[in-house]
Amino acid sequence: MPTLILKSDDVRSLLDMPSVIEAVEQGLRDLAAGKAKMPPKVYLFEDKGDFRAMPASIPGAAGIKWVNVHPGNPGLGLPTVMATIIYNDPLTGYPLAIMDATDITAYRTGAAAAIAAKYLARKDSQTLGLIGAGRQAQTQLLAHVALFNIRSIKVYDRQASATEKFIRLFPNYPVRASSL
Repeated sequence: MPTLILKSDDVRSLLDMPSVIEAVEQGLRDLAAGKAKMPPKVYLFEDKGDFRAMPASIPGAAGIKWVNVHPGNPGLGLPTVMATIIYNDPLTGYPLAIMDATDITAYRTGAAAAIAAKYLARKDSQTLGLIGAGRQAQTQLLAHVALFNIRSIKVYDRQASATEKFIRLFPNYPVRASSL
């Protein structure tokens, strides 16, 4: 059986925020119930950034995410955060898939924040505030509008150009620049 290789476009075509929210919330339930395993991250620090090994398993699935954070990457035309997942058969260890996980990582982060808000915010919340206008802010917006009736989105970034770009990315949402 060949190992499935999923490139970023393949993964992106499969992602939708409501499904990611559902999967992340189920994963959190499984972890709380002792059905999932997620040992601490292992960090490897280098001069220009760091790498993180993040193993985990849920019933029927096991794998590891290898994620990096390199703050200088945008100057090289690369994302600050990139990731790869190796998904293994938990019974045999066979690598079932190797996939680009850059978008999975961003979607999971956005989903986790919205799930926290689901339980901690007022149920009638209609305003979303975002500090930072990067990739994570994009998926935070998508996740929160999936769970809340958001009528106002305020975004702030130290770089006004990042805020302006963010607003242009979401012309169908009530996004406006905010100041601290």
